[in-house]
Amino acid sequence: MELPTAFRHELKIGTGLRARPARAATLALSPDGRLLAVGGESPTVDLWDPYEPKLLAQLAGHRPTKLVGTVQCLAFSPDGQLLASGGRDGTVRLWRANDGQCLDVLSGFSGPLAQLAFSQTAPILAAADEQSVRLFDLSVSPARPVTAHLPEPGVNALAFHPNGSVLAVALGGRERKGTHRIALIEPVGGQPVYALGEGDFLARSLAFSPDGGMLAAGMRGDEVRLWDPNGWQPIRSLKVPSYSAFALAFTAGGILGGATGDRVCMWDPATGELVASAKVPYVKNSSVANVVFSPDARLMVTCRTFAQVRVYGTSSGS
Repeated sequence: MELPTAFRHELKIGTGLRARPARAATLALSPDGRLLAVGGESPTVDLWDPYEPKLLAQLAGHRPTKLVGTVQCLAFSPDGQLLASGGRDGTVRLWRANDGQCLDVLSGFSGPLAQLAFSQTAPILAAADEQSVRLFDLSVSPARPVTAHLPEPGVNALAFHPNGSVLAVALGGRERKGTHRIALIEPVGGQPVYALGEGDFLARSLAFSPDGGMLAAGMRGDEVRLWDPNGWQPIRSLKVPSYSAFALAFTAGGILGGATGDRVCMWDPATGELVASAKVPYVKNSSVANVVFSPDARLMVTCRTFAQVRVYGTSSGS
């Protein structure tokens, strides 16, 4: 098993505020792995060929802000035809991925967008601002939103089960103490069907395994917890070497990667073993906040909080 831990290149992502180099905040890889979307401080969504690296297009539409960034979150549809981007301007823009045309603008949110997730089995897009989640049926025009009924406000992460049966929502927002559970939401009507978490509980990140047999949650402390969706019984906990896992992503082969402080850690969730890690160079006041894997697991892309984007590959090349 060879994992992408060898540094390949860093992306130069243009100009940001006050003519300084722009800083990235969010990443998404297309399902075929050939298109990397990058968003952040720049007023555009930048589309890259991650293997070259080569800038292919810049999608303009979100209103720039004078705060920490413009584009907050990105997600590709399962067929790779759509790219959704969420901005600090309180809108989601839907782009046609092959030519960059903006097809729709979704609005009505209470503030900046924080999270996006597409269902793998239905034309449903989940979009969260900092307080709530709306579910859009993209099969009709205009897209019809349903507001998810959450046990409490504050959203940290979203993840759809691969079979589309449930949307997991990590609650709590900016809270640092107390119990803030993972709500499991029925995607069509937005009703809660179950909740995970008791005691001093707060999840920062979520990911389902590709086969749907596992939900991973990066906890407030140095821990990742795993559950079996068949009954939602706990499987095991994984030790995080430092900090919390601010983002989680599975490879197609089932290895779990976590963005943790100054590195990406990779575990075999079947055994709990830490099998690899890749250190991301230090940037002051910035942690590794995003990680995505190509479908063949030969590329990994990371991003520090409003800092650099780096591409890693396997030692045998691309």
